[in-house]
Amino acid sequence: MNRFTWDLNSTGVVTFPGMILWGATQNGPAVLPGAYQVRLTADGVTQTQPFTVLKHPLRPISDADLQFQWDLASRIRDKVNEANLAVIKIRRIKTDIADRLKDAPAEVRSAGEQLAKALSTVEEDVYQVKNQSGQDPLNFPIKTNNRLASLLRVAVFGEGRPTGNVEPIFNDLVAELKAETDRLDKTIADQLPPFNNMLTRIKKDPIKP
Repeated sequence: MNRFTWDLNSTGVVTFPGMILWGATQNGPAVLPGAYQVRLTADGVTQTQPFTVLKHPLRPISDADLQFQWDLASRIRDKVNEANLAVIKIRRIKTDIADRLKDAPAEVRSAGEQLAKALSTVEEDVYQVKNQSGQDPLNFPIKTNNRLASLLRVAVFGEGRPTGNVEPIFNDLVAELKAETDRLDKTIADQLPPFNNMLTRIKKDPIKP
């Protein structure tokens, strides 16, 4: 017999290989009380069963506070995803650059290395790339995605409205992340097209932005 246990959490954060965070969570916020359906498909047969998630009967928490927690935690989770997806994008482009530079002329290698370096500069602001083990964050400062994921951990803790400082801190981190993703977009917009033109001239596939 197989068993699946749901922890009542919604979709968690996007991750990437080797990601190490400190004092953070990768879980999404717990779902709100209400009616849901579970669907199981096996051997081409699908069964659906309704169920209800109830509030804890001994905790006097208002629906409004639960909704506020859900909304804020979901926004934080989405920004963690945005940060992590930026790292994933950077690493994909850098991997493609390294592939295209094999046997490439010096001029193309130089342009590719400059682009990879510019991308790495953004990556290092979004994620602490020096982390290789769970203890490394003790030695190297956490970066934007870790700070967001740590804030998510605070926001989803317990049931009810998070403390009043969570949202202002989140707004500061949103601005910080936007500055970093804007730099990423500008780097790609400014440097990738001319590099792709070089690749085309030497009969190599261009890199997707």
